[in-house]
Amino acid sequence: MTQSTTIAFLSSAFIYFSVCQGDICQINGLSPEDLKNLSYDPPGNELLSEAQDKKAWQTFVETYEAPVGKVQDWYNSIRDKDSADAAADAFKIDVLPILKKLTGRSADIKKQVLAIPASSEMQKLILSRILTLQSRLLVIFLPMQDSKKSSSDACYHGSEKLFDIFLGLTSTTAMDISKFIETQNEDQESIEAAFKEPWTETSSS
Repeated sequence: MTQSTTIAFLSSAFIYFSVCQGDICQINGLSPEDLKNLSYDPPGNELLSEAQDKKAWQTFVETYEAPVGKVQDWYNSIRDKDSADAAADAFKIDVLPILKKLTGRSADIKKQVLAIPASSEMQKLILSRILTLQSRLLVIFLPMQDSKKSSSDACYHGSEKLFDIFLGLTSTTAMDISKFIETQNEDQESIEAAFKEPWTETSSS
């Protein structure tokens, strides 16, 4: 798939699944600037009526949503060579752990979700949100890895450190980013299959 086709497909798939779960996802465009600032309505009161589902939602926010927000803050901090160098120094601590956690196809991510005690409906909603978070990271990392060092508008801003993280020939971080990007090249059938049974539904405590 081309870069634009991949992003467009993923975004449309995530919108579909959010709507299917009764959760309205406001997407204002596909540009990095738009997607960096996405906000979503919280689950409805009906889904949050059980204590277990409330706890599951909090787990999702703390484990996935807040860390991805920090990754977006990291990306937004890159404005010049000095800030790009600082971003490179912070990459392994602030970015790489969440990138690795979100590396995987829908079936792999579903395994993480099934480990969160919740109703099947809450688990499905959490899975749809995690897939959306993957797309937000893809919009950041795909253009960065594809950009050229000589590009005047490259986000590296002359930082050899940051360039090596994304495009260094022997960089393990570049391989980690490539692995994340490759796992997002998933067909719609595979994504839909992840939302089918089985789902583990546990009773509220």
